[in-house]
Order: sequence, then structure tokens, then C-alpha cells
Amino acid sequence: MNLSDGRLRFYVSIFVSSLGLGMYIYFIPVFAQRFGATFLDLGYIGTATAVTYAITPIIVGHLADRVNRWRLYALALLINFTTTVALVFSRSVSDIILIRSLGGLGLAFFWPSAEILVLDSTPREKRVKEMGLYSVSWGSAFLIGPLLGGLIIQNFGFFNLFLFSSVLIMLAFLQTVFLVVPANKIKENSTIHASEGFHVMRRLVPWYVMIASYGVIFSIVTTILPGYANSVGVDALLIGVIFTAFGVSRVAAFVTIGHYLHFGEKKVLLLVSLLISCCCLVIGFYPNFNSFLFFAVLLGGSFAVIFPLTIGLISRHFRDEQVGVAVGSYESVYGIGSAVGPTLAGIIAVLSDARFSFVTASLFAILMTIIVAAGKTYSES
Repeated sequence: MNLSDGRLRFYVSIFVSSLGLGMYIYFIPVFAQRFGATFLDLGYIGTATAVTYAITPIIVGHLADRVNRWRLYALALLINFTTTVALVFSRSVSDIILIRSLGGLGLAFFWPSAEILVLDSTPREKRVKEMGLYSVSWGSAFLIGPLLGGLIIQNFGFFNLFLFSSVLIMLAFLQTVFLVVPANKIKENSTIHASEGFHVMRRLVPWYVMIASYGVIFSIVTTILPGYANSVGVDALLIGVIFTAFGVSRVAAFVTIGHYLHFGEKKVLLLVSLLISCCCLVIGFYPNFNSFLFFAVLLGGSFAVIFPLTIGLISRHFRDEQVGVAVGSYESVYGIGSAVGPTLAGIIAVLSDARFSFVTASLFAILMTIIVAAGKTYSES
């Protein structure tokens, strides 16, 4: 079995598991509102997921440099299956907060382990394009997932949605164990010193601040926007349409990421940071379905460009034996931003108005712009 076959099977596993996650993850705020959740509660739910996500990836990264990475990926699928099934038994906002904190653990194993497996088998000069290809596999799942989820909710309810999602994740686990692992070579990991990774991380602090700001914005959009749209009369199916359009834009950007590199990393990151700032500002002050749909498309494409560029930028500063630390540090910093964003947005929504949550996201995008303008992309590394 050659490498391309193994890579294809791996990406199919990513697609199936991401479809299971994408079908319900955007509807958790709407599900919580059935139990009387306020915008502050929605912030707590997002933060519960993000706190465990912020702490765990760096640990996963260190583990990945020492143990079998495929086992970590399979474990991630099992954890996500368990936390998805658990939502069936939730009966209050408190239940959802607890389950989503465990869900953050599952995501903290899933995304870093998958990204490490991609980077581990890709030459440095091809990592941005390969991360774009990998992102198509999960991005296409998150493209159709919200629309399918909205249809299932309208016809069969939330509990059946969670059950169906969990079945997909279990199928991905079985496929990984019986088809993916046998088709991929298992590399022996080297013993490295943690101090080497921390030395590199100190030099990249400005970029980590930029990534944390990106986490704040993304978490505000995905955590607050569904509830915000629901509060102004947009139903579950149309919310699914919004996030499907968001997904279409992301996949389109992932597919074409190689073309953007001709303009230079710095120029591209500057442009999308400014675009994100404008989109969030308009969403806050023009809350209707057409506005949400149009600017979700622009946000999806912008977010999709940032991810492969920044993770490629971070990873190429670490030795190949430290790819786990590189991805773990990236995802932990992103998780810190994701933990801050929902709570901050929820507090702002309660004290003033939900629209100012998106004004806050716009300000963080301005901070990203400043950091990119002042920093180096180190494309010569």
C-alpha cells in the first residue's frame, strides 16, 4: 500500500469524523437556549470547551513527540464519540457546560493529532499547500454538516441529531483502526528536550498573540452568532444555511491557498485581518439573515486563509522532531483565545447588547492587523 492510498484513507477518516462534529457543534447554543440559556450562558458554554482545549494541546504535542501518534488520533475519536452521545442525556444548561468541557478535551486531542500526522509526512516547503488539502477534508464536512444538522433538528429533533453524529464518529474510529493505520507507516519518535521547543516559542511570541486574537474572533463568531441569529428570528434551518455558506467559503479558500502565496504571506494576512474586522462590525449593526449570510461567506474565506499560513509559519521554526510541540503550542494558544472570546462576548452582550460582542471581535482583528504589519513572516526559513 503506497503513501497516497494511506493519506487518502486518513483524509476520509477526517471527513467522516468532522461531518459528525459539524452536524451539531454550531447548534449547541440553540440547543442550550431550549433550557433557557442567556447570552452569558452561551459564553460559559463556549469557554468550558475552550478552557480544556487551551490546556490540553501542548500536552498532546509533547506526547506526540514520544508515543505512537496514530494511537492519539484514535483516542481522540473515542473521546469525541463519548461526549457527543452524552449530549443526549443533558437536561440543563449546567449539563451542557460540563459535557462541552469534556468535548474540549476530545477536540484538543483530535485537531493537534491530525495536524501533526499531516505535517510529519510533508516536507517543510510543501506544508502550507498540504495543510490546505487536509483542511479541505474537514472543511467540506463542516460545509455540509450544518445544513444536514438543521434538517435533522427540524424533522427529528436534537436528540436524534446527537445520536446520528455519534454514529458517524464511531465509523471514523473503526475505519482508522482497521483501514487507515495499516495503510500508513508508523514512524519512530526521537527523544527531544522540552527546553529546545520553549526557546523557539519565546521568539514567536508576537505571532502567538496574533493567533490568540484569531481564536477570540473565531470563537465569538461560532459561539455567539447562532444564538444572536436565533434571537432576531432566524430559524434553525436558516442558521444551518448560514454556516454551510461559511463552510463553502472556507473550502474554496483551502483549495486555492497555493495561489495566495504568490502575493506574499504578509500582504495576505494583512488583507484578511482587515476584512475580518469590517465583517464583524457590519454583522453587529445589521442583524438580519441576508447580512449574516453574506458576511459569513467573507469570514469563512478569511479564516481559512489564516489557518494554513500561520500554522505553516509556526511549524517551520521547529525541527522535524519537534512537530508535536509546534502544533501543540499553536493549538494551545488558539485555545486560550477561544476561551477568552465567548465569556468576554457573553459579558458584553449581557451588560450592553449582543451587537457589541461583534464590535469587540472587530477590535481584535485590528490588533491582528497591527501585529502582522509589525512582524516578519520569516519566509526565508
